[in-house]
Amino acid sequence: MRRLLVLSLFPYLVWAGGNAIDWPASLKGVKSGEQGWLDKVPELAATADVKQAADLEDALSIALPKNTTGVLDTLGTIDAKSWPHMIGTDIVCGVPAELFTNDAMVEDYYQRTRLALLETDKGATCLWILEATYEEWKADNARKAK
Repeated sequence: MRRLLVLSLFPYLVWAGGNAIDWPASLKGVKSGEQGWLDKVPELAATADVKQAADLEDALSIALPKNTTGVLDTLGTIDAKSWPHMIGTDIVCGVPAELFTNDAMVEDYYQRTRLALLETDKGATCLWILEATYEEWKADNARKAK
């Protein structure tokens, strides 16, 4: 009888396992800035744990200069709802200095993202956050240099 019960559950176990999210592939796709991946972000955000949510926000930060309008639209969706672990615009639009290995990379990211945000009329809030975090980063570097 137990074997019959286990066998009857098998299709559900296979189905549940087939719906597991491939987080490394998903994060790589989001980082690319491709619209198809950005469209999947709300679905990913709904199931993300704390680390996955932070990684997803980092991926959106990397995608921001690549597909600025697409990321801003995605952030509009993220910011409009309550997600278990996602913060959204306040994190994604900041300078992600911890993702880069040197100051030149941070500077390059800031310049590319700033120019991309200036090209769209949707990016004012994001630009303000980018500028503020960039100034913080510069001030931290100046303190460390003393």
